[in-house]
Amino acid sequence: MSDERVPKRGRPTAHERTLRRERILDAAVSAFAARGFGGTSLDDVAAASGVTKRTLYVDVGDKGALFTAAVEREHDRIRAVTLRSPHALLSAATEIVHVLHSDRAVALHRAVIADAPGFPELAERFYETGPGHSIAVLERALSDQTRAHDRATALYSLLLGERHRRRLLGLDPAPTRAQAAHHAAASLALLGLPLDDRSPEPMARGF
Repeated sequence: MSDERVPKRGRPTAHERTLRRERILDAAVSAFAARGFGGTSLDDVAAASGVTKRTLYVDVGDKGALFTAAVEREHDRIRAVTLRSPHALLSAATEIVHVLHSDRAVALHRAVIADAPGFPELAERFYETGPGHSIAVLERALSDQTRAHDRATALYSLLLGERHRRRLLGLDPAPTRAQAAHHAAASLALLGLPLDDRSPEPMARGF
């Protein structure tokens, strides 16, 4: 019988850790959507993502940190656009509509609304890492900083508004990027804010 042994696997690479974290967050969003924040356990998320609870703690943290990380991941997509083109207001507005009306973002929004009375700190963290972050992104993208916060808040309200309410109620599907761009451009026009040099595609029916 050979004395050779199977060598122990080394530490996961940075890429493997990133993929594992994405898998954990995907499982968390699915769990929060199905059972809410209060009804979701770390054991549920660990089992669904194929990791141990210890790994989940090391990679992300407790359940509150897991929810916050899932919310932050959606807003990182918005942040990435503004980092590439920090003063392109239409780009930022389009990405906000496209991301925040997505199935994943809507699932998280529903979960926090349902559990906000019992978990007020969760609701506060959600606002800071969600709406608060998006308003700050729009504020930085405004070329004219006069009353920038007030105008960014008004724009954010238009970018979500009734269309987002219909998404929360499950009445409309998530918008395509072309639909998101059209809605963003229309919202900017209502507030008299300038577009950048790109024109959105025509909006399809249904959004």
